[in-house]
Amino acid sequence: MPSNIATGDFGPVPPGVDLAENQTGNLLGAVITVAVLATTAVILRLCAPMKKKEARKLAIDDYLIIAALLFSWGTAISCFISIPHGNGYHLQSLTKEEFIIVWKILFAYVMIYATAVTCTKASIVFFYRRIFNFRWPLGICMFLILGYWVTIIVTVAVACRPLPYFWLVYTDPTAIGVCIDVPKFFFGNGIAAMLIDVIILCMPMPTIYKLQMQASQKIAVVGILLLGSFVCVASICRIIALEKNTQGTDATWTMAPVFIWSSVEPFVGIICACLPTFGPFFRRWWSKVRTGRSANSRSNPSAENPPSTTTWLRKPRAKKPPKDSLFSINDFGCVDEVQLMNDINATRSSRDEAVSDHNDMERGDCAITVQQDVDVTWAKYKTGKRI
Repeated sequence: MPSNIATGDFGPVPPGVDLAENQTGNLLGAVITVAVLATTAVILRLCAPMKKKEARKLAIDDYLIIAALLFSWGTAISCFISIPHGNGYHLQSLTKEEFIIVWKILFAYVMIYATAVTCTKASIVFFYRRIFNFRWPLGICMFLILGYWVTIIVTVAVACRPLPYFWLVYTDPTAIGVCIDVPKFFFGNGIAAMLIDVIILCMPMPTIYKLQMQASQKIAVVGILLLGSFVCVASICRIIALEKNTQGTDATWTMAPVFIWSSVEPFVGIICACLPTFGPFFRRWWSKVRTGRSANSRSNPSAENPPSTTTWLRKPRAKKPPKDSLFSINDFGCVDEVQLMNDINATRSSRDEAVSDHNDMERGDCAITVQQDVDVTWAKYKTGKRI
């Protein structure tokens, strides 16, 4: 653990800097909160279609969001591991060995972060394909997403030559090597990620505009899809943290917000990617709420002899129905649903009897018989009678 006293490996303590302060609370609180929310969102996404009468199989976007969750937890674990070694502490309280460990974690952290956001973005794009049946927009977006991922992985892998110079440049004055401007690279990486998010959000808008539906319904669909814009907010916060890190000189102190937002962003992206899939879950929840309200609104008008099979439907004004109506008003001025069901059943019985008679007539069970054969005898002919 870093010390409250300057170690001397990174010079004296600047004026106004308190080595006892740290950002451990921010790292743990922010990351754990969004990690739990994102995990819950993925569980609900996977469970919601399984409770349907016709449950669908998991699609490729579901598998991608699971992969995104695993890699996002990788960023969270990286944050947790880095704290005991000085991440979120002032640089002067760290030893060189602690700083090297933090920077090695940072090296791996960048690749884990890039993979997590790539899986999240790809999941959203394939979800759009499943809903809107995209073709060429899918290819364009996947080209940008995969190009982003390859660029980050390759650039980080060759950022410093030799590779150990990535962390030795800050700790070993005798080390020989060359590096790119790592803070500026991180800043450009953040801008690229946010621009891809904006492109993905705008991708389904032309298709929604062409749909044959009311304007209010189009606005509702767009609103649901634009919930993904929250990830753009997280991206902007990450870019701000990267800019401060670029301009700062207290590396481990200014790097802590970068760790935080680089973990929060993929988790928020997962939550936004799962929100449009919660339709079945919210429909079931709303149905239960309405059923509960309906049950609570019903009251028993008489506590003495409440018929067990009678359901009371209150009306503000109980009007007397016409004689031919199927409704009847009971002694309490309410519509008697039992009588209603009896009348309906009686009507159905009469109708069924009529249908049955009609069928009997078609089958010949009940019909007019016409005698076509006539017997004529001489006796009857004499009397003038014919049969």
